[in-house]
Amino acid sequence: MLRLIDIARLADVSPSTVSLALNNKAGVSEEVRKRIIDISLEMGYKKGPPPPAGENITIKMLKIAKHGHVVNEQHNAFITEYLEGIETGAKKRKYKLEVSFFNRIPVENIAEALRDSAVDGFIILGSEFNAFDLNYFTNISKPLVFIDTWFPLALVDCIDIDNDDAVFKSIQYLYECGHRSIGLIKSSYDTRNFRMREIGFGESMEYFSLPVQNNFIVSVDPMMDRSFADLNNFFDKTDKIPTAFFCMSDIMAYSCMRALRNHNIRVPEDVSVIGFDDLPSSSVTDPPLTTVRVSTRQIGERALERLSDKINGLTHANPEKILISGKLMIRDSVRKI
Repeated sequence: MLRLIDIARLADVSPSTVSLALNNKAGVSEEVRKRIIDISLEMGYKKGPPPPAGENITIKMLKIAKHGHVVNEQHNAFITEYLEGIETGAKKRKYKLEVSFFNRIPVENIAEALRDSAVDGFIILGSEFNAFDLNYFTNISKPLVFIDTWFPLALVDCIDIDNDDAVFKSIQYLYECGHRSIGLIKSSYDTRNFRMREIGFGESMEYFSLPVQNNFIVSVDPMMDRSFADLNNFFDKTDKIPTAFFCMSDIMAYSCMRALRNHNIRVPEDVSVIGFDDLPSSSVTDPPLTTVRVSTRQIGERALERLSDKINGLTHANPEKILISGKLMIRDSVRKI
């Protein structure tokens, strides 16, 4: 299939310039317009109907909870920020935006339902997906972009936080504050983001020549009450703790601080805690939580931009893997030793 980007490459112009020329719109010189038309005719281009105007394009965001241990009401504010970024981009282009929530429905059934959908493209929240789940979407002819996950070997577009960078910033800050014994609170449910954070933790500890102590690695359910129960049980059974914990999510960090308090261990005087996500309540916990702020709105806007380019044929066919840095929000849950 002939694409605008192929013509643009030969004409040495942008795909948007090709679109303007082929649709006889202003903004292109006659010389450039003639060159584009000549090249397109040589390549066998036959003018068809113009691409749909923005108000005729409908996109859909899919919020999918495979098991609900990550995508749940505790993260609604976080997910809403993704949606706000997508909405911002949709309004700029006059696209219609629909949102659907699938709770504990088999992924293969969801993908099957999408094949008959009348929308022009999908942005899919893949927080709880594994790499195999993406196979169910390979036969969908509509453009797709996945957010909040990242699979380097899959032939899909993914936009996510740069977990390696975020974890490094966290461990670097603890190191600069004098901490040399750092524990990890990790998820017992496997997601790509959690896995990347665990890998990033190990690599960051190695960078600063710090030992990873297995007795200070605690695996917990990522949901609030269950992570508290897991951590409370851990502190019941141990008499040794590190000077700091890096937690894979704010929910785990809240549970960690609650369990420490339950054992008369003070934060940050006795143990420092860093979270991940910067949920709204993180700034008002006692003490306010040092955590990683995910660029959720930026990720949402970038996903909409990428999807729009795919819908309008203004991009390469090869998938893009985009990682966007987060920001360490320094508050009072970490002390300097």
